[in-house]
Amino acid sequence: MRKKNMEYFILILSAMIAFALSLGARATYQYFQIDIFNKINIGSFISALVIVLITIIDYLISNKIYKGVYYFFNYRKVRNRLEKQMIDAGFAIKRSYYLELPRIRLTFNKDLSKGRLMLRNTLKFDVKLDKVVMSSALGKYIVERHYLTDDGNYYIYEFVDGSLSFKIEFKTFNEFLEYNKNIPTYKLFLDKRYVVKLQHCLLVGMTGSGKTYALYNLILQMLNKNVKYELYYADPKGSSLAVIGSSIAKDRTAVDVDSIIVLLENFVQLMRQRKGELKKLLENKIDSDYSTFGLKPYIFICDEYASLASVIASCEKKTRDKVKSLLYEVILQGRQLGFFLFLVMQKSDATLIDTALRDNIPLKIVLGNSEQQTYVTTFGAGVEIPNRNYKLGEGIFTEPVLAQEPKLVQCPYLNFNILQACKSSSPGGVTTRAPETKQL
Repeated sequence: MRKKNMEYFILILSAMIAFALSLGARATYQYFQIDIFNKINIGSFISALVIVLITIIDYLISNKIYKGVYYFFNYRKVRNRLEKQMIDAGFAIKRSYYLELPRIRLTFNKDLSKGRLMLRNTLKFDVKLDKVVMSSALGKYIVERHYLTDDGNYYIYEFVDGSLSFKIEFKTFNEFLEYNKNIPTYKLFLDKRYVVKLQHCLLVGMTGSGKTYALYNLILQMLNKNVKYELYYADPKGSSLAVIGSSIAKDRTAVDVDSIIVLLENFVQLMRQRKGELKKLLENKIDSDYSTFGLKPYIFICDEYASLASVIASCEKKTRDKVKSLLYEVILQGRQLGFFLFLVMQKSDATLIDTALRDNIPLKIVLGNSEQQTYVTTFGAGVEIPNRNYKLGEGIFTEPVLAQEPKLVQCPYLNFNILQACKSSSPGGVTTRAPETKQL
């Protein structure tokens, strides 16, 4: 028997004894006709009633009835399942007459779409609490992140309702534009929940994962900001990104490897110029960056980066070193200057992308059901990946502020003509209306 159930049992037993005494006192009173037993009868009955009321009130309050009936039933359901699972998994200590679980603090947000579980840390269960897959004990909720409090006394598990969808469906380009208006100039939305600061990005996903449309979403956002975003398009396979780039900025679009290297050199040269300009501006605001002064960002987008890397690997050492040096320069200096890399690939193995380069990219997204090795190379070893069947456009991401550990992301569904939307986009100005058909 659990400790709390033991307490309720003792209270109810006390109420039954008090009620039994009240019945016995009434019979004694009628037989002996003595007034003092009448007082005992009333007192015992009131005592029984008070004990019952205390038990009911304690049960309701401890299960958060004051937050609403729906919250109460959801809390009771999840907590009861959690406690049973913890007992089955050996997280209970057997005392004399009851089982004692680590102290549990369970909270949900207002719409019950996410919540937080706090479990009291103990010497006996410290390692187990760190390694346990807690999602299996929370029903429909999936743990996205867990960590230890600064004082080491509690493990905290942040979870989200896995049955809910945070995917946004845009049936028209105008719907997309209206939504994008509410996103800050130097930020991008990933789904309904997450808006991230513009930064270097690694987008990984196998064919059919929704990776391409996720990239379209980011491109369209950048093309329709109040501040002009300068986009560079590198597509070594000459696929859809090259088509979009050529229709928007032919002079900033490259397909063959030599042209891509030249495009990257031009990109880095502009970054070096920005470095001198920003240096003067920083004399007044030393801890600022490009966004503080309303400067336009530059983004170098490379689709199928693995294809580019494999060709460069066969080039002479001088070329390989030059490309590596250019990429590192952007990665290490671009954040403050407003110059960013967006690398898109199917896998992120060390043979395809330099490990140090990959590790310095803050925003990493993996879409679809990828191989375990892809998760390890992207996010690092020992990282807990939310276990679920990822549908089209779904996956996980990490980001220094919002997701230090992998969290679920559900990229928007764009149900309109992407190419026409890109053509009609006017960076830094008014965007014209685009046809609303779905084809690229």
